[in-house]
Amino acid sequence: MAGGKGSRIRPLTLSRPKPLIPVANRPMIDYIIEKLKINGYNDIVVTLNYLKSQLKTQLQKKHSQLNIKYCVEKEPMGTAGGVRNAKKHLNDTFFVLSGDVMVDINLKKILEFHQKKNALATILLTPVKDPTHFGIAVLDQENQITKFLEKPEPEEVFSKIANTGTYVLEPEIFDYMDKDQSEIDFSKDVFPRLIREKAGIYGFISPGYWNDVGRPETFLKANRDVLNKKILPMPAGKYLKESVGKFGDIWVGKNVQIHDKTRIMGPVVIGDNSIIEKNCILGKNTVIGENVLVEENTTVKGSVIFSDTKIRASSHLKDCIVDSECTLDKGCIIEKGVILGNSVEMGPYSLVRSNSSITKKIKILPESIVDSDYLLEAK
Repeated sequence: MAGGKGSRIRPLTLSRPKPLIPVANRPMIDYIIEKLKINGYNDIVVTLNYLKSQLKTQLQKKHSQLNIKYCVEKEPMGTAGGVRNAKKHLNDTFFVLSGDVMVDINLKKILEFHQKKNALATILLTPVKDPTHFGIAVLDQENQITKFLEKPEPEEVFSKIANTGTYVLEPEIFDYMDKDQSEIDFSKDVFPRLIREKAGIYGFISPGYWNDVGRPETFLKANRDVLNKKILPMPAGKYLKESVGKFGDIWVGKNVQIHDKTRIMGPVVIGDNSIIEKNCILGKNTVIGENVLVEENTTVKGSVIFSDTKIRASSHLKDCIVDSECTLDKGCIIEKGVILGNSVEMGPYSLVRSNSSITKKIKILPESIVDSDYLLEAK
């Protein structure tokens, strides 16, 4: 499923569909496709809607060896509606996976469980601390789901076992989707009906890695987790040997220039053709994209910098996200939790306060202090 607008993580999704947001310099959907390939699956159906041509072009270019079919939703149809739109390709047991969720699972194990239970539907579940953002479930002794609620209010929470958005389904699932309902959701419509009718819906609990990358903090966490090898594949690039001022895990792409007097504390990944000038500091959990310029005396810690961005001299960035093709002039300070959208231009000696978001193609005047959001979509 790759048709959503990703509104919770704007402005990053104003310029690209959410599955193409890079995590450690790889599009998010690549992590899902790698899992499919490792588990021996080559037949993929992708549901598309928002910015569909970008996603289709990327998949055709990078994964041409796979048998990928596409189903386009002219209008949003809901999670189940989007899958129903691909019904003609789904005549056997099939997996449903989210193209914008980072998950580490052995698909063969969940399929074996599904078949052993003779289930109509199996949901991959995982324990969470705060279940209010997700669907939650209660299981009986046979792992059959007896109760399910989507995004409960705090007073409604009856379980901390959450739906990960990964399912194994039989084609008969379409019999439980109202033909007259144009927009239909698995969690709100289909699963409650399966429970009511005792149709055979089971939960497979996995403590493995799962990250619903829907908010800035979870996006930064996804990057940290890849850098710290909590989920594979590891960052692309050549592994840099430790030397004076450079220690920890450091991956560098092709034609990267790093000044001898720059200090790097891994884990850090630096994309192709990027330049890191003298007296810079790159701190732990930093991602530098392709064709990025980091000028002298600049510090970047715990941040994700997308491709083709320029960070001028003596700037300081900490735990922030900077989209592609941005320009941060000399002496800028970007604080924790900030997101700068595509092609933002920061005037010299500007400051963006914590947790502020600036939409794409905004120009900030020199010596400005930004302490609130600029979220109107720029033309």
